[in-house]
Amino acid sequence: MKVILDVHKLENAENAHEYLKGALNFPEYYGKNLDALYDCLNELTDVDIVFSNSENAGEYFKKILRVFKAACEENKGLQISSENLRE
Repeated sequence: MKVILDVHKLENAENAHEYLKGALNFPEYYGKNLDALYDCLNELTDVDIVFSNSENAGEYFKKILRVFKAACEENKGLQISSENLRE
């Protein structure tokens, strides 16, 4: 499954976690924090995440990106990509 995430919607914690919960179909009990994000990403299978509009990413997205990268190392069923992905 391919999921396109708009980086502009990941610029602050509250909005980012609400957006990720819906976009990635996280469970109702999703804790809406970086630790919970990591846990839920590790439960996904066969998912390719594409970050769009990442050329001017903010500081909170950089934290989220680190979590996605760490989850990819642990979960081989999760892939991330972007045309301009920068940390």
